[in-house]
Amino acid sequence: MRCPARQVMISKLREVLLTQYIGAFLIALLAWQALIETITLVVRSGYWMYYSHRSSSLADYSQFRWDNLVVSAVHVVLYLAVAYGLGKWLYSPKIPPVNSNIDERSYSDAPEES
Repeated sequence: MRCPARQVMISKLREVLLTQYIGAFLIALLAWQALIETITLVVRSGYWMYYSHRSSSLADYSQFRWDNLVVSAVHVVLYLAVAYGLGKWLYSPKIPPVNSNIDERSYSDAPEES
């Protein structure tokens, strides 16, 4: 059973996010954060590769931190998924409900243009 008060609150939230451009700023912020996380991931991996190949002693050898790579990749995917979902929810076109009670004869009574 749906709660009508909840539907009203969600529609008001959607209206505020659309009319005040807060939704657009939030989507841009999430996409920007995903880009920053991706750049950080690439720079961190590049620095590790450079540093690990440069050091010649075995005492300075450190393993690649795969856990950081996975966590960063998950963050990027979540940022992009939330941005996409928010954009889809806010900017999807409203499809009017199909009214099955429309009489098709009313369309055939209209005069034809010649």
